[in-house]
Amino acid sequence: MLLVPPSFTTKPSNETVVENMVVAFYCAAIGNPVPKITWMKDGKIVSQGESLSFGAIRSKAGKYWCSVSNGLGVAVNASAHLDVQCEYCSFILEK
Repeated sequence: MLLVPPSFTTKPSNETVVENMVVAFYCAAIGNPVPKITWMKDGKIVSQGESLSFGAIRSKAGKYWCSVSNGLGVAVNASAHLDVQCEYCSFILEK
């Protein structure tokens, strides 16, 4: 069996959404053994698997990390930033 460290085939992309919209991040990797994908925010695990989706609220804005490992002692990481815009805010520009 040939052991292959994990590597990304898809990295998550930055997202800007309006509050209460559903946001989705995607991350995929290859390797042998098959890599495990873990999503983290603020140092805490928030999900596992290739996709992470949830209803966007302003408190969920920030940086999300996709961490991929397959037990070979090497982990690869990629991040994406989520910007959540206020749904009912209007900005008045004064001249």
